Amino acid sequence: MSQDEFTKLFKYMSERFDTVDAQFSKVTSRFDGLEKMVDKVIKNQDIDGDERLIMGHQLDRLDRWVHDLADKIGYKLTI
Repeated sequence: MSQDEFTKLFKYMSERFDTVDAQFSKVTSRFDGLEKMVDKVIKNQDIDGDERLIMGHQLDRLDRWVHDLADKIGYKLTI
């Protein structure tokens, strides 16, 4: 292979690799965006789960208080 052919081949391959690298960069940036969105959704689900757990405990406590109060005043609750 002559020097001129090698230079042409090297230039061609460099251009192709540059094109492929540019496409990979676009794909990588898209995946980064998707990863951030998924992380945000998971974080929101964790927060929602914690809040629901707390609300459930609060409702249980209020229900217990209402029943205790009803028992003290002699009122029968029907459910």
